[in-house]
Amino acid sequence: MTPLVPVNVDITTSMVAVVTVLTALVIGLGTLARPSRATVTWGAAFGLGMLGAYLWLAGQQMTETRALLAAASALLLCFEPLVWIGLRMHFGRRARWWVVILFLVIAPTLLVTTADNPWYLPSFHLVFLGSAVFGGLVAYELLRDRPAARDIVLPLVLASCGLVVVAVVSTVSALLSGGAAVGAQLSALRGMNAVGTVVVSTCAAFTLVLMVRVESKKSDVGDFVERARRRLRKAEAQNDFPWSVLDIRLDDPADLREASTGSAFAAIVDRFHQDIQEALPASADADRVEDGRAIVVIRGGDESVRHHLREILTRISVIDRETTMTGIRSSASIGWATASVVGFDFDLLVATAEQAAGRARAAGGDQWKRADAADLARVVTPVD
Repeated sequence: MTPLVPVNVDITTSMVAVVTVLTALVIGLGTLARPSRATVTWGAAFGLGMLGAYLWLAGQQMTETRALLAAASALLLCFEPLVWIGLRMHFGRRARWWVVILFLVIAPTLLVTTADNPWYLPSFHLVFLGSAVFGGLVAYELLRDRPAARDIVLPLVLASCGLVVVAVVSTVSALLSGGAAVGAQLSALRGMNAVGTVVVSTCAAFTLVLMVRVESKKSDVGDFVERARRRLRKAEAQNDFPWSVLDIRLDDPADLREASTGSAFAAIVDRFHQDIQEALPASADADRVEDGRAIVVIRGGDESVRHHLREILTRISVIDRETTMTGIRSSASIGWATASVVGFDFDLLVATAEQAAGRARAAGGDQWKRADAADLARVVTPVD
């Protein structure tokens, strides 16, 4: 009987597996799904990191081949510069490629040429510090002028800042040690490099993919707003007054979330928006602003709009016993702002409809309120 060979799964094997999966994730959900200069650069960053991970594994399997390990370390440390330049392009800022290209050339050259001499350790610290500088720039690019997306960018920000801290601490520690125990320092640095690669690449993958997806959704919202403004401008030019904006809000979304499971609440929200779409005429334009809120631009006389409002409220309040939401009844509050009262300014119509929706909810929900002059006055001259 042939004896079984035990499988040894160490940090290097784990790093290779994680980086491979993350590379496929970023390329599939980012580069291929939303192709742009930024996503292509991020795909290249992860591809370079994956190549470095496989070279690292090969170097360890080949009796610690120093030149191969040095090349692998350099490729892994080139990840942050490519992420940074990709962020610059994603945010529409000037792409300073010469800085990145300089680092991509110097880092591998320096580490490979010094792999077999005593200058390797200080060279590694120098390249490590250079990568950490780009890590700090990544955190800066993510935080500047983007407070709304802070929850999405926070993982990569923390990972990049952690890279800066580790690089500075390891360099200071090396200077204080006076060059003693070089082998131990190299072993510790290689371990930190492997762990840091897993942490930084994981945080980067989720942040970059989510950021691309959110930006895509924002562009869809921008298309709806631009389309609505264009339709209203055309209606104003033709003195076509039977236009309205509806602000439709799910009543008590927090209570519904607590009274149901996560999947059941998601089903409630999806059905809420589906009911709105089915109750509206084909000419109406609806946008899913939030999970429990929709903005509708609709053309029609008062009686026609009232008919659709009643249909929306009826559909939302019906309990569907064929789903997982058995026994949970939802309702909505609707604000109705008309061009005849507010005018044809889309933003003003939305703000006035929001005031009316607030009155409908304050009155108990499951009803609609038509915006009046008082609602318009509160929007035009808000009370402090």
